[in-house]
Amino acid sequence: MADFTIGRNGGRAEVGLGSRLTTVDVPGLQAGLKNEIASGVREIVFDFASVEMLDSSGIGLLVATNNSLAAVQGTIRLERVSVDLMKLLRSMRLVDRLHATAAAKD
Repeated sequence: MADFTIGRNGGRAEVGLGSRLTTVDVPGLQAGLKNEIASGVREIVFDFASVEMLDSSGIGLLVATNNSLAAVQGTIRLERVSVDLMKLLRSMRLVDRLHATAAAKD
């Protein structure tokens, strides 16, 4: 079962993620994101505060969402990304492309 929420505030959608963004979660989330973009959303913000696992399907979803938003002059942002996931995104040269910001240090 997918573990995410999508909330909307005007032209912005906020995606709350559970502990993972993997093959299990992608189909349902992908459909929801396509609907949001089709209905006028131009900024999608993913809250990564709880995410511990990100696989290739999840990364593919993020890149595809970025591409879909870019086609309509929109933007994607990843917020509160863990140190480990920031390292992964950095190694794939996706930090700037996905506008990823690290979680605040305690």
